[in-house]
Amino acid sequence: MQRSLDNIGAILKAAGMSPADVVIVQVYLTDAAKFQQMNAVYRTILKIPGRPVSRLVGPGHVEITVTAKEVANGR
Repeated sequence: MQRSLDNIGAILKAAGMSPADVVIVQVYLTDAAKFQQMNAVYRTILKIPGRPVSRLVGPGHVEITVTAKEVANGR
């Protein structure tokens, strides 16, 4: 989970953005029991509160989708 969120931070930085530019986050976990662990890491990087959703289908253990806003100064 930490690596996934670190990768998101790197992608945002490469785009000239930061976690403050994030407006939507969707997190899917294969094991709902891991939600509290994920949320503890998540809240250190993204300040938007997490909430549990349906389970993830497939071989992965976590899927995170992030949408960031584009601001008028060209970012």
